[in-house]
Amino acid sequence: MSKFKKHFRIYFKSNHPAYIVDEEGDYYFFHRVTSSPKSGTHKNWKIDPNPNPRKHTPMYIVKMEQKDKKARFSKKLDYEIDIVFIKRKK
Repeated sequence: MSKFKKHFRIYFKSNHPAYIVDEEGDYYFFHRVTSSPKSGTHKNWKIDPNPNPRKHTPMYIVKMEQKDKKARFSKKLDYEIDIVFIKRKK
């Protein structure tokens, strides 16, 4: 079995990118992507420079991990980055 490679996909529920950290069966485990430094009262991880070549502002990734069906995501995006400090919480 090959090792899972983290990547970005569009999350159809929000129409924004999501950082996919793992897969299990028909589900992806992911972190939402936003342009805001905070989600409610929680600070988000700042990713600068933005891996999206069309954006020149920093990307922020929400620290809370989520899980949803693979059918709710697009094909892989061509963002070239591996964020090593973000791992799946098991």
